[in-house]
Formats: sequence, structure tokens, C-alpha cells
Amino acid sequence: MAVKKVKFKLQGHEKFPLREGWINKALIIIPDIPDIFMRKDATDIFGIGSNMVKSLRYWMRAFGLTTEKGSSGVELTEIGKLIAKYDLYLENPFTLWILHSYISKNKEDATSWFMYFNHCDADELKKSEIEAILLREVKKYVAGQNFSEKSLSNDVDVLLNMYSNKKEKSDPEDKNISPFSRLALIKNIDGKYIKNHPDKNNFSEIVVLYELLLMSKDTEGVSIEKAVHGENGLANIYNLTSVMANDYFDRLDSAGYIHVNRTAGLDMIYFVQKIEGLDILEDYYKNC
Repeated sequence: MAVKKVKFKLQGHEKFPLREGWINKALIIIPDIPDIFMRKDATDIFGIGSNMVKSLRYWMRAFGLTTEKGSSGVELTEIGKLIAKYDLYLENPFTLWILHSYISKNKEDATSWFMYFNHCDADELKKSEIEAILLREVKKYVAGQNFSEKSLSNDVDVLLNMYSNKKEKSDPEDKNISPFSRLALIKNIDGKYIKNHPDKNNFSEIVVLYELLLMSKDTEGVSIEKAVHGENGLANIYNLTSVMANDYFDRLDSAGYIHVNRTAGLDMIYFVQKIEGLDILEDYYKNC
């Protein structure tokens, strides 16, 4: 019996980490020029090199900001339109967390990101050790399909450079710095990479609410165990501990969004009212 092939993607970024200013340019240009990535003058319009244009096209898709429309080019997704409307320049950390949520769970278009955040649990790892873990996990996932180990290594380079800032003092005007370094989710200390807990000052409980909505789609509720420790759970995607996650659950319960039932060992989360993820995001932007 033939093994069903799975979709995966390595090194779609042309070895370029996402840079400051790239996404907002694309959010501005795409609605007016949907075939921008097919045009010969795309480098002039974006003000970046041809390989960077290819990289930007990939990043927009990997972060869930665009969908491919064949010969028509690309168009912004609903989340892409929302961010373009409310936080075009990615000034609010909330926006970066939502984009991080998407790429870290995007197994098909950002396979290395998915594997790192979901299946690389050990802390204080050298780049070579991270590569070894991801190589093992990707091999299991693709089940015999061929892939380039060099591309995987390049993915690890780009991922770590995007999320960690090797400079102790960085210049916010430096366009080579990725906006995701502002989340401080990964720290580089003497060549070892450590996953940090989110800073409470720039991590809203609405991010947790959004995740719970995604997890409980088409179901009445979600178990606390799944919400925290399941694949794509809060512990993996945001490095939240059980104590931190439950604190956010209690805040959302007090605010009337959810009901947390810990009686008789149920440990379940239920939504008090039917609500859509996009509505939650828009309400946050309107009120922040």
C-alpha cells in the first residue's frame, strides 16, 4: 500500500529572514497590484532585489497574509486586510503574536517552523543540535519523500535569526532586523538558543482567547490539557507554562469570554457565547 505523500516546504525564503518594512510594503501594494510578484518591475516597486521579492512572496503566504490566485497573482486574506487596516506597520506586538501563531502551525508552507515550535522541546540547544532534532522530525513527517538537508539547515539559520537578536543593543532603524525579534521568544546566549516565556507587558490574554477559538472550532469546548500541551498548544507555540496558561484562562473567565470547569476532574474550557476569531481580533484593535 503506497504511503500518502504529505505537503511540506523548506527554504521558500531564499535564505532571507523577514525584514523590517517588508510586510507593510506588501500590504499596501498588493490590493492595487495583485500581480506584483509576477511583474518585471517588482524590484523597483518594492525597492528590494529580485530574490528578496521571491522571499517576500513566500513570507506573505507563510504568515497567512495572502492567498495565491494563479495567473491573477495574490490577494490579501481576511487577516491580511485586518492588519492592513489597523496595524499596517506592525507596531503592536499583538499583531506579531498573531502572525507567529500562524507560521508556527503552518506545517505545509513553513515545515521547519512547525517542527521547531512543536517538536523541539529541549532548552539551551546549539544550532547543530536543533538541526539534528528537526532533521529527525522532518524525516518522520515526510515518510520517505526526498528533501534537502541543506535547505533544512538554511531554514534553521533563518528561523533563529528572525526570532533572536544576537546584538545586545540593536538599532530599531536597522532594516536588516526582523520585527519578530521584538517578541524576544528565543534568546541566543553564547551560541545556545533558549526559548523564553512571553513578556506579560506585550502578551495579551486575547492572544490566548484567539488560540482557544481556533482549537475549539466545531466543538463545544476544549480540554485544558489539549489547550496547553497538545500539538499547536500554548506550551509549544508560546512557551507558556501550565501556571501561566491557567492564569490567562482565569482572566478570560472573569471577563466573561469563557467558562473554565475544573470540577470533578473535568478540566474543560467552554465558550460563554459564540464568537469568531476575526471578530475577536477586530474588537481588540478597535479597543486597544
